Amino acid sequence: MYEQHLPVLDPHVNQVNITPPDVVNGHRPCQTREVKWLRLDKIYQKFYRPNFYDIGGTYMQDVPDYWFSFKTEQVGTIFLLHIFIRNQGVTSFNVALSCGNKFKVDRKAETVYLQHYLKEFQFRQLGEMSHTYLTTYDFSELDIQCLKNRKLHIAVSFPFTESTDISLEVINSIKLKHDCSALFAEPIGSDFVIESADGVKFQIHRVILASHSEVFKAMLKGDTAESQNSYVKLIDVSGEDLRYMLEYIYSGTVIDLENANFGNLLMLADRFNLKGLWELSEYALSEHLSPDNALDILIIADMHESDFLKTEALKFIKENKEILSSSTFEEITNHDLLKQLCCFLSE
Repeated sequence: MYEQHLPVLDPHVNQVNITPPDVVNGHRPCQTREVKWLRLDKIYQKFYRPNFYDIGGTYMQDVPDYWFSFKTEQVGTIFLLHIFIRNQGVTSFNVALSCGNKFKVDRKAETVYLQHYLKEFQFRQLGEMSHTYLTTYDFSELDIQCLKNRKLHIAVSFPFTESTDISLEVINSIKLKHDCSALFAEPIGSDFVIESADGVKFQIHRVILASHSEVFKAMLKGDTAESQNSYVKLIDVSGEDLRYMLEYIYSGTVIDLENANFGNLLMLADRFNLKGLWELSEYALSEHLSPDNALDILIIADMHESDFLKTEALKFIKENKEILSSSTFEEITNHDLLKQLCCFLSE
């Protein structure tokens, strides 16, 4: 095992800051409370040279705080990326990292970003200079090709709370108890009606709608027609799609994952600014890619600017090029999307 010590920053010396201040990369100053990304350079080459490598560190003012490192490993055709953290002193802390290996490619910046959905890890009373394993990402050979000549960014944050004595299990248990699905099934005290295009009406609660969506919040202000009439009809949304959307708003999930139309739900999530439903729809669509729907999903992802879903669709099409002989390919009229597809296939 190697040892790497963080240098103390000299506030009187101008530091070269090539990367943004919220990105960890080498010894450049990055404050622990402000960090958003870990940047891994030359990651393509390092996957083919399995070893331990440094990422960089964070600071509290000018004092070294945490240091990140990684190890690359290849098992058959799977490439593994193990992430580690080392704390300077005896401490307890929470740290959150990108959850899963789905990513988007920024070709202009020559950068790959792992999804900004974070998984939190909790550590208590670690000894000084503890070198602690965090998580592992696995990539396919096609994923690795996407990383060639590009930097890899992994989302990271340090959630700070007033108390460090409450475990994540307790917090998550409390969150689970805030499920309002019973109110959706039996809308006692409802004060608003939403009707679908096909005439299905739902009795719902203003406060729940407004607390989950800024769009609904604006709609329900006192001077709008919808607010005064306690009613709105969504003339382009089916009763089934509306039910799934409202189910998500009340419960935080969609129970019938097999039958929900997540293409439509992604559009509704975009329209009503429902971040959680957007993320769920992206994930569901990416997990159900097939030769029959890959081009349709690519078009939906492009239309709603879902870069992560677009990358997943492009990767699937590259692995199944017979898709390009379908009639759907001939119907694509977006020249920018066609150009992106051709560039991706040629890499």
